[in-house]
Amino acid sequence: MKRLVYAILLVIAVLAAMLIAPQVIGDKGYVLISMGQLHIEMSVVSLCITVFFSLLALWIIWRLLSRTLGLFKGSRQWFGGLSRRKRQRRFYNGLQLMVEGDFIAAKKALQDTTDGDFDGVNFLAAAQVAKALNEPERVRYLLDRAAEFNNAKVAARVALARLDLEQGHQQDALDKLNELDEKAQKNPQVIRLKARAMGELGQWQSLEEVLPQWRKPLKDDYVLWAQKIAKGKFAEIASKQGANALKQHWENMPRKARADNAYRAAYAQQLLEQGMHKEAETCLVEWQKKGPDPILLPYMAQISIPNPANAIRALEQWIKQDDTNPVLFSCLGQLALNAGDDILAEKVLLKAIKLHENQQDLIALAEIRERKQDATGALAMYKRSMEVSQNALV
Repeated sequence: MKRLVYAILLVIAVLAAMLIAPQVIGDKGYVLISMGQLHIEMSVVSLCITVFFSLLALWIIWRLLSRTLGLFKGSRQWFGGLSRRKRQRRFYNGLQLMVEGDFIAAKKALQDTTDGDFDGVNFLAAAQVAKALNEPERVRYLLDRAAEFNNAKVAARVALARLDLEQGHQQDALDKLNELDEKAQKNPQVIRLKARAMGELGQWQSLEEVLPQWRKPLKDDYVLWAQKIAKGKFAEIASKQGANALKQHWENMPRKARADNAYRAAYAQQLLEQGMHKEAETCLVEWQKKGPDPILLPYMAQISIPNPANAIRALEQWIKQDDTNPVLFSCLGQLALNAGDDILAEKVLLKAIKLHENQQDLIALAEIRERKQDATGALAMYKRSMEVSQNALV
């Protein structure tokens, strides 16, 4: 539309110049064309107008010939802008149908957009529709087509890698992501999928080396992956060499790694799984001298020894400082229950569910009531735990 406006303005300006210039100069001048017995005489203004309209006529003829040749060549742009608008309408209609869940109609609409200029987004949308229709081969074909466009390449590669991971082809997914350029390698989704692929391939050492560079894009997932790395390495050592080798490996780790709560949590978990609950208690209490840590605190509830005095003392001290924190009461109750102290467990768990109900604490109270031969009270707790569970799903 802008080009048309500019062209009209240019024509007006040229015509105005041809008409006004001779008036300003005061001499219209003339042109004489003589070819044998043919003589043509006209003013300069007439000549300019004739040349201008002749060129315009030639341009129109050239456009018509181009469109006609395009028709016989099978071009999809027979009618120029009108055809383009039709494809755009089909594209937007396909997106709307996809969101509405009418995938068959969406597929048909998006099939008419393959020759359109949509920067590959039409292929990405068609791939989503094909996935919903359970057409895996078509999904891959459409994503490969989308990857041919620079603006859609990263999204297409991410989708292909995710598809490979779902089908158990971790190395293929990693290879696809590694083919992306340096800028795309910093994309958070690319990093997350690379971390997942490397983790599923058991490449813990390589993942550990690159993880610090990914801390910013991973955000909260950094701690999760640090735990997975540590857990993978620690589990391998514990299973092949035993608990003592695990302890020795921990002592030989760099101080910075041993100060990372993600690694501490993974180490504590392995100690608990190896049955070294006393060692786990010692570490967890030592690491939380300054107060409870949300990453480490849940592992204290898993300690199961007859007399976890240090852990109980730490939890009671924290409760004195924050007596409205249900997590602290819940952790102390589970710890006491594991130690066989039903009296303390019941007392603090009742306080915990008063502050905030959760299914685990209610089931623990039901077990205590059962041991006390209180069938009615146990049944009430079980019933309430199921209600809480159902409410959490709503």
